[in-house]
Amino acid sequence: MEEYVDKLFQIKEFLQNKHPARLSISAISREMGMRRSSVSKYLDILQLTGDVTMVPFGKSKLFTISQRVPYNAIFDISPSDIIILNSRGHVEMVNKKFAADFEIDHVNKIIGHNICELGLKVFSDPVIQKNIRRLISGELYIKEMQYIEEKTNQVYYLKFLQTVSNQGGQHVLINVDNITSQILKDEAFTILDKRLRTIFDEVPSGIMFFRADGTILNANPASMSLFGIKRIQDLISINIFDFICTKDKIMGLIKAGKVAEIDIGCDFDVLKSVKKIPTIKSGVSYFDVVFTPITTHDNDRDQKEYVIMFKDITAEKMVEKELRFKESRYRSFFDNTCNGMLIIQPIERGEDYIVKDINHATETILRIKKEDIIGKRIFREWPDLLDFGVRESLKRINFTEQPEVLSPLKYVIGENEPWCSHYVFKLPSGEIASFMIDVTDEMKAESISITKACNI
Repeated sequence: MEEYVDKLFQIKEFLQNKHPARLSISAISREMGMRRSSVSKYLDILQLTGDVTMVPFGKSKLFTISQRVPYNAIFDISPSDIIILNSRGHVEMVNKKFAADFEIDHVNKIIGHNICELGLKVFSDPVIQKNIRRLISGELYIKEMQYIEEKTNQVYYLKFLQTVSNQGGQHVLINVDNITSQILKDEAFTILDKRLRTIFDEVPSGIMFFRADGTILNANPASMSLFGIKRIQDLISINIFDFICTKDKIMGLIKAGKVAEIDIGCDFDVLKSVKKIPTIKSGVSYFDVVFTPITTHDNDRDQKEYVIMFKDITAEKMVEKELRFKESRYRSFFDNTCNGMLIIQPIERGEDYIVKDINHATETILRIKKEDIIGKRIFREWPDLLDFGVRESLKRINFTEQPEVLSPLKYVIGENEPWCSHYVFKLPSGEIASFMIDVTDEMKAESISITKACNI
């Protein structure tokens, strides 16, 4: 086999030295001292590989070294494994990648051998061998095949092609690609696609894809339910801005091109009566919307698309509205009642209490400013309260959750300081509330009566 390769090299070198002269087979045979039939066979192989060029001259064939890139040089830069067989199934040529992937240290050792007898992976399979024989014999054959190697679990993709040399010799070109990684990627992508499709179809939140002009590209079943549309065709035919009362919000997000979360409203009565949208819903609904810009690649161009994920928050909005109303009503009562109101939070197991809120009447009665007392500890601000047993009373109310009326007391002991009476109770929030009444006049009147009685 080494002699075979050496002869090929010798003929190539001979023609290279004779370039640009064109020589016949007989001339080459005579000058190199080789048999004419052998020279003819080697020239066929060199012509097949693109190393020599043949020009007809009458009945003769003239050969010269090829000045174009030989086929084997082209094959060597191919990302695929390439092998060429002659009409008997013997190896004529392999590229460098084939030799590396099939662990062939010396290519010369396989040149001229039957591919089916070399014990190479893939080509040892009877099905592939049979397909090669059918191709060589001109029978019906399979042009493309996939093969899984049992030991390594590698997947190969083979393409079979009949080729003919300039001399009419029949050859077989086989292209081999290891597609294991691509198969694994495809499987992973398929699994991911199924997961995303399941999320898209089953998630209770609406998901809609659209363009900047409002054209809806796709929507999940939850979107149809939330907007009261029965058919996907009806939904996709509607411009997304027809659903949204505040179009400027979405347009602003599109212009900014950033992920954002907003609330939008939708008046279904207007949709039905004015925009003629076939929705079965009525009234006004509110939605929490997460807006996300995405970039898709289509026909070698990057295209901007947008997706919104939204959920119905109408119930929450109604509760929020009711809470705001109650808060407004409570705040109006709290701030404007003629009695003082004090809200405190127990800390340190009831040893002290933080002032959370007071109303205007409390500011007037205690002669303080709200901003000066909020967040302060009551027994640090008014230590004289301890003399009236307030700590024990508050502990008891906090523990039993039973309201109590406290005897009149002074926050600061002094002749001109106000006397206050309290109705104290615990709130569901865990805070302590107290209605405060200024009883200074009553206490003075009572003191005068007691003094008169004593004098009498």
